[in-house]
Amino acid sequence: MSKNRVWNKGKRNGGGGPAPGTGYKEKLAAAQTELQVEVIDAANPINQIKRMNRENWVERPTRVVRNSPTKD
Repeated sequence: MSKNRVWNKGKRNGGGGPAPGTGYKEKLAAAQTELQVEVIDAANPINQIKRMNRENWVERPTRVVRNSPTKD
C-alpha cells in the first residue's frame, strides 16, 4: 500500500502524525496560563476538620466461637 492511501491512518501507518496541540511547547504554554490560586472558605463545614462524634455508635457484639463436639 502506498503512503496516505490507508483507511486506518495511525501513528506509523499512513503519515497521520500526532494530534495538534500535543507538542511540548503547546503543553508548556497552556500550563503557564492556567495557574490560578483557589481560595478555600474556612467557614464551609465541608472544609473543616473535626473530631468524629462517637456518642451514637453501635458496637457489634462479639462472635461466640463454639467448640464442635469431638467423636471418641
